[in-house]
Amino acid sequence: MIHKLYKSTSLQTLFRKSQFTIFAITFAICTFTFVTISVFTMESFAKQNLQLISRTISERIQPALVFQDKSALSQILHEYTQQHSVRLIEVYNVQNQKISESIKNVDHYSALQNLFDHIFLRDAIHVAVSHNGNYVGKIILYGSSNEIMMFIIKIFIGLGVGMLFMTLALWWSINLTYRHIMQSMMPIVQIAQLVSTQSAYNLRFPNNDIQEFNHLNSVFNQLLEEIQSWHTHLQNENQQLSYQVQHDHLTGLPNRNYFYQVLVNSFNSTSEKQQIALLFIDTNNFKTINDQYGHQAGDAVLKEMAHRLQKNIRQDDFVARLSGDEFAIILNSIQHIEHLISIAENLVKSSEEPLLYNDQSIYFSFSLGIALSNQAMSPEDLISQADQAMYKAKSLTHHWFIYHH
Repeated sequence: MIHKLYKSTSLQTLFRKSQFTIFAITFAICTFTFVTISVFTMESFAKQNLQLISRTISERIQPALVFQDKSALSQILHEYTQQHSVRLIEVYNVQNQKISESIKNVDHYSALQNLFDHIFLRDAIHVAVSHNGNYVGKIILYGSSNEIMMFIIKIFIGLGVGMLFMTLALWWSINLTYRHIMQSMMPIVQIAQLVSTQSAYNLRFPNNDIQEFNHLNSVFNQLLEEIQSWHTHLQNENQQLSYQVQHDHLTGLPNRNYFYQVLVNSFNSTSEKQQIALLFIDTNNFKTINDQYGHQAGDAVLKEMAHRLQKNIRQDDFVARLSGDEFAIILNSIQHIEHLISIAENLVKSSEEPLLYNDQSIYFSFSLGIALSNQAMSPEDLISQADQAMYKAKSLTHHWFIYHH
């Protein structure tokens, strides 16, 4: 099977890519639009300004041009080329002869300004000079794009500074949004981990201030409710099955398999100071009871016997039905033989009272075989000793016997 490898990326990276892509596109469009409008506006303003300057020059040089005063012409032209955005002014007489000119004195014309001059102010402005309605000459004026160039440079500097601040603001906004989203996601992640690792289906996802997450939480909560319902149902069924597997259906006592598990655990964990005692119990003449009163009466005797055995042992002790009319009891923490004998006598005495069944008094009794864990090498050995003691007890009048070597 061929598995495709997918390269994962973080949510923060996706935010940054998307936000910076949108920012770059928006900035490019806004910059292009703003620069284009500004440049054309500046160009239009420059040309109008040059038209105004050329008319002002024509009025000032009119007397000097009429009288052919080259010194005055030169002074006036020099004044305008130095104080205004004009790079060249030429004055021609009626015969179309150039009689004066002025060029802006600059140390060096940059290639950028030459390019701007060629793009924006390539064409000269021609203005005719008249005196009393008569043509006396003309002015040819070339504008300088120095102000346009400086204006555009300032625009780009301003845009650069603005872009820097916008980038910082965007970075701060992305991080703030990312932290907010991660804080909103953290409870979801933590609860999902608890549900996964600890099967804590009773937990629920909390309300979220992000609408999409809140909707997702609602869907997850519905799913958890269904899972919890099925989990509880399965647990109950498993407990019932486990109980049925480990317990006797007639008396409700643990069965042979459950008894053996408990015996092994108790035997392996006991010490010499806190030994256990195993009691094997067998009903005396149980076949006679079944033959005389019927099997239902025999079942009633077994149930009553189980009840009396449970009633006469301690809370920490363990009683089980092995099979038929055989029972077993595990007595924990037996330190004195006298205490063990007292328990055995109380158990035998508990069967003295007959069972009232269908208005009949049914007498029954049982024999106890007792074995101590400190005399056995294994749980099986302990069972064998208790079984031998039980058969010995049947021949005794007090119906109990403690196994000893």
